[in-house]
Amino acid sequence: MLASLIVFLAAMFCALLVTPVVSRWAIQRGICDYPSSRRVHHDCIPRAGGIALFIAFVVAYTGGLIWEAGEFRPVLLLREQAFFLTGGFCIFLLGLWDDIKHLPPWVKFLGQIAVGLLVWIGGIDVELLSVTLYKGVVLPGWLSLGITVFWVVLLINAINLIDGLDGLAAGICLFVSITLLTLSFASNKPMFIIGLSALAGSCLGFLRYNFNPASIFMGDCGSYFLGYVLASLTIQGAMKSHATVALLIPIIALGVPLLDTLLAPIRRFVLGKKIFGPDQSHIHHILLKLGYSQRRVVLIIYGVTVFLGLVSLAFVYVKDHRAAFILVFPGVLFFLAVKKLGYLEYLAADKVWGWLRDLTDEAGLSNERRSFLNIQMQILRSNSVEELWDNVSIALEKMDFDLAELMLEPALLPGNGNGETMLWRRQGSAEVLEIGGRCQIKLEMPLMTEEENVYGILWLVKDLKRSNISHYTLRRVEHLRRTIIGVLNRFVSNRCTKQI
Repeated sequence: MLASLIVFLAAMFCALLVTPVVSRWAIQRGICDYPSSRRVHHDCIPRAGGIALFIAFVVAYTGGLIWEAGEFRPVLLLREQAFFLTGGFCIFLLGLWDDIKHLPPWVKFLGQIAVGLLVWIGGIDVELLSVTLYKGVVLPGWLSLGITVFWVVLLINAINLIDGLDGLAAGICLFVSITLLTLSFASNKPMFIIGLSALAGSCLGFLRYNFNPASIFMGDCGSYFLGYVLASLTIQGAMKSHATVALLIPIIALGVPLLDTLLAPIRRFVLGKKIFGPDQSHIHHILLKLGYSQRRVVLIIYGVTVFLGLVSLAFVYVKDHRAAFILVFPGVLFFLAVKKLGYLEYLAADKVWGWLRDLTDEAGLSNERRSFLNIQMQILRSNSVEELWDNVSIALEKMDFDLAELMLEPALLPGNGNGETMLWRRQGSAEVLEIGGRCQIKLEMPLMTEEENVYGILWLVKDLKRSNISHYTLRRVEHLRRTIIGVLNRFVSNRCTKQI
């Protein structure tokens, strides 16, 4: 306990002293965030505060390791700690490089994966996966590798994405580390305790300058490093223990950034945006759009993080199987919050059903698509223009059109120098349909190959007063047009072959 307190205070005072120095250095080097449409601030703010976080954590952490050793033994050469600090240094450099040069997303993503591999090689891995408080499963090597890398990359991006408002990321890391630190005192893991103490102290000292209104931002070097430290420490401490650490514990405590990170790619995918591209639809952005001030948004998310920390503590210390019911209340609140933030609009039943319907139609699984495919096969087997038009008429009847006209070029009709026009009307529509009416869909489509050979024109009319257009009509029309072109192209090729 004494070592933990000393490490915490050392990290805090180090951050308090180093942060102003880093701020002046960043301004001199031009490493600043300038106002833009994606920023919520209006001044030029230095963004290399992660340097101060990195220095404060490393100084306090290494000092704590030496304290725990009892004498100046080569503690840092221990495999796990050496790889842990090396990985932290690498991810810090990657973030600093991004702050200065603005790396493309794929470079950052590959760098994060490489760091995850590094810590796994160093023995910081998820060996035991537990979904209850009492039983766990030892993982095979390949699965341990996948879960470890995924966890490291997930938390790095979670803290990075939530770092959008003054003091938000640092405050969340502070509260989460305090929660995990409270849990860790019941275990005999001094390195885990020292790491969390150093992390909490660094974040608290940095918040002196980062809380709204901020005079410095942590930048990617800071958010990457904080996410990496949280990921590695939870693996070293929580995830290798039965009693304290079902996998749910750190997930509950990190609920806000993890929720934001998991919803971001889903939201971008549904809206047709780049999955790794930036946007302004994160949780803190939505709260700002609801009319809350920056400071109020940060305090709201702080409160949610503290609440989830208390839930995770209760989940551990309630010593019976009914502990799972503790998750029901925050689960209901989670659903209500997601609905309030508008995320359910992306997952509305009609939108999901429409997407699944499109997917099954494209894959040819729906009955309607398979029936139309059968008609397409009949059209492809046509051996003359007349047979082709008869089969096309069946397709038009199936799609519920009212009128169609096919005008072919003379080259397709031997002996007829003026070409030919073929007309089709849906049965019973000859006397009723008035061409040129206002409630009609009229399509004029050239039957043209990729080589720009024009075989004719297909003209279609549908009266919407009689029946509305179906969901896939225009898609079927395009399939029909391409099928007709394929058949006509075969006719022309056969004719050229006979002439030769």
